[in-house]
Amino acid sequence: MSDTRQSVLAGLISGLVYSLIMAGFDYYEDQQFSLKNFVVNFMIIGLFIGFYTTYKLRKQAKTKDKNG
Repeated sequence: MSDTRQSVLAGLISGLVYSLIMAGFDYYEDQQFSLKNFVVNFMIIGLFIGFYTTYKLRKQAKTKDKNG
């Protein structure tokens, strides 16, 4: 699987899981579901995890290339 595809997939899954957990906490605290908060949580965490995964995969590839 390519690094870009793996990074995007990790970001999407992480963002979705985090958003669902946060929506569950809101539901537990008797707050209404907010689509705006859901999307913001999804985007922020998704982007962060996507960039982090990209960074880690590139760093891992460099280390692997150096070690042969």
